[in-house]
Amino acid sequence: MELRDRIDALIDKNTYLIDIFPKTVPRKADNRYFAVEKYFQQNRSELERKLTAIILKLYCYYDFTVITEDSAAENPQAEELLVLLKKCFGGDIGYINIIMPECDAMLSLSSSDLYMTAYNVSGKLKDMLSQLACSEGLFFYEVPTDKQKEQK
Repeated sequence: MELRDRIDALIDKNTYLIDIFPKTVPRKADNRYFAVEKYFQQNRSELERKLTAIILKLYCYYDFTVITEDSAAENPQAEELLVLLKKCFGGDIGYINIIMPECDAMLSLSSSDLYMTAYNVSGKLKDMLSQLACSEGLFFYEVPTDKQKEQK
């Protein structure tokens, strides 16, 4: 199966977020979320460190196929993975998808988001992601089915 087809198939599976908020933020008439989001977008370094730590720790347990808009690499060296993460967080690349073949799951980071998306996670991987998110002071929760495609 082509990588693009695999990514498309995984995106249609159950979706979880590793997020700064404990659940999806409801819409408010005064749009206060956007002012808060702006603050966090302008102060991202701690979040980027936390997401990087989760990914690196997870990499110690699972094989990764790392895909960006320009490249794909199987089990890149940790230094290469760090360079890609920094480029994504800096906006030099728009996204990183990390497929974990042995559990048919995927993590996705977008340079403009304040969360990381996890697709098709269950069992041990789901438990580990929950523990890693908690250890970094982040929240791990399933995206409500009716809002799965909206995600905030």
